[in-house]
Amino acid sequence: MNGAKSKGAKTEQGKAIASRNATKHGLLAEKPPLLVTEDLSTFEGLMQGLIDHYHPENPVEHFLVQQVAMGMLKQYRLWNVETAIANIEVLKAKQKAEFPDKVEPPEVDASKIYAEYRETRTPLKKLVQKEKDTLEALIADLEYDLSYAQERGEKKTLDAMVESLRQNYCHESKDAPMWLYHAEFEEWLCDSWNGRRKRYTADMQEAVSRVHRLIEMTRERITQLDQILEQMQSVEQDIQQAEIAKEGIQHPLMFIRYQATINRNLYDALERLEAMKERKNQGSMGSFGKPDS
Repeated sequence: MNGAKSKGAKTEQGKAIASRNATKHGLLAEKPPLLVTEDLSTFEGLMQGLIDHYHPENPVEHFLVQQVAMGMLKQYRLWNVETAIANIEVLKAKQKAEFPDKVEPPEVDASKIYAEYRETRTPLKKLVQKEKDTLEALIADLEYDLSYAQERGEKKTLDAMVESLRQNYCHESKDAPMWLYHAEFEEWLCDSWNGRRKRYTADMQEAVSRVHRLIEMTRERITQLDQILEQMQSVEQDIQQAEIAKEGIQHPLMFIRYQATINRNLYDALERLEAMKERKNQGSMGSFGKPDS
């Protein structure tokens, strides 16, 4: 409420300072050296905050403000690198725990004196994608069987259904409800086959109903797999971004020296700005203003 009553600066010096309050100063205003992952508005906000705090009035003071801004920016980058290094290990552990590879039993070569044990690992993402492809092929085949049922006749249609079920099956996920229903349906069809009479005893309408139910469950399973793939992709992207950020610390010793240099330059610039501001507040002949008359 008090601020709303203000009519602005009264003295010429105050008006001159106030007129520059919302102005971006220095070379950094034109083309700040930001990385493509850094936000321009955030950096401009940092610069403006420093300008509003120190009110630089000459090129030297503007340079010191810019030096502080760049020192802070570089410090943030170093923190990001340190965080990325830790995040990589965390994300990889998360990836391994939530999406473990499939481990095949080791192969033993008995023809050699010293048996060789070779463990085969298959990434879970590959298995999930393989299952999804199988499910999509299953839907396509079953829908084709239904569309030509009248043309083929009952026996050939049921034969085609059995063939579609056998060709599109995923052993790795056999415990999923959809695959249990798949196996039950195939068993029901096969048990209904009468080899002596060369025909099925299964009811055709029941078979068609089961196909529709299986297609519905298959689509639900595909949705589940898509969600898993999205989660895996998200973790992979996080790891990739952390790996990119990690590139900033190729040599740990140089990293530590670089960090020390940044801190030293930053604190030196801050001390000089604070000293200038203090002289201004005391009304001395500092860089920020003239003595009160």
